[in-house]
Formats: sequence, C-alpha cells, structure tokens
Amino acid sequence: MSVYVLSKSPTSGKWHISHQVPGWITPIGGPYRNRREALTVARLLAGRRGSVVIK
Repeated sequence: MSVYVLSKSPTSGKWHISHQVPGWITPIGGPYRNRREALTVARLLAGRRGSVVIK
C-alpha cells in the first residue's frame, strides 16, 4: 500500500507531495498553488489501495 503525504511549505505557502514508505520519504511533486490541486494529484497517484495524509 502506498501512502502519499501532502504538506504546505511555511515559506512559500505552496503544497508538496511526498511518497512515504516505512523508513524513508521521497518527494514526488509540487509545488502546487492550492490544496485541492495537490489532493487531486495525490489521490490519482495513490489509486484504490493507497492513502493520502494531509499535514
């Protein structure tokens, strides 16, 4: 199962997507202007068996 994490950069205010696997985190995409856009991309990447976490 894949877990994708959305996080907002405090300096730029833009959203980034990371792929989280136990033991390591890999940056995937971004920056996205708004949360909705980043969430849509993360859901597409996660597919049916993955999950999205917003931080």
